[in-house]
Amino acid sequence: MNKHELRTLARAHRLNLSTEETQELNAGLRSLLFSRIPIHRYSIIHAFLPILKNKEPDTYPILNTLLKDFAADVYISKSLENGELLHFPFEADKTYALNRWGIPEPETTEDGLSSETFFDTFKKEDILVLVPLLAFDSLGNRIGYGKGYYDRFLQYSTPKTLKVGLSLLEAYEPIDDASERDIALDFCITPTRVWKWD
Repeated sequence: MNKHELRTLARAHRLNLSTEETQELNAGLRSLLFSRIPIHRYSIIHAFLPILKNKEPDTYPILNTLLKDFAADVYISKSLENGELLHFPFEADKTYALNRWGIPEPETTEDGLSSETFFDTFKKEDILVLVPLLAFDSLGNRIGYGKGYYDRFLQYSTPKTLKVGLSLLEAYEPIDDASERDIALDFCITPTRVWKWD
């Protein structure tokens, strides 16, 4: 399948999940993430807030655990019209507004770090990036919504950055039109398995 076909299939698959199935899958994903990824190693963690109407992995319990039980600084992003992201510290007690795609994000652009500045600021730190996706394949290729935000963000990542996808669905067969410009994952956590690529 190509990216377009896979996006269509994965979107339909996710939307067909019942509320009970989604809750069970999220619980399995969280359990594997915290038991199999050495999160304590990372002083900077970049995460995403979910588009819950699209049944993305629910990262709110993950973020709450990170803030409660780990010493890392946690960041989230804001999408700009030019296709870039700005990055801000996550505040658990703050209400975030939904953007046009339904992503909760900071309303302001003030004091946000550009992607290049984010990785340059923390270039000496071990960084964990939890990456959103629609689907992924068995080779570690990530399929997003097609806007390229995370590919542009991750092009600045340092050798000390671990890129971990979160998916309620398992891997698909290798996609036909993967590009060298696509940033591959190091790991992907699903409710039943940890996928790893070198």
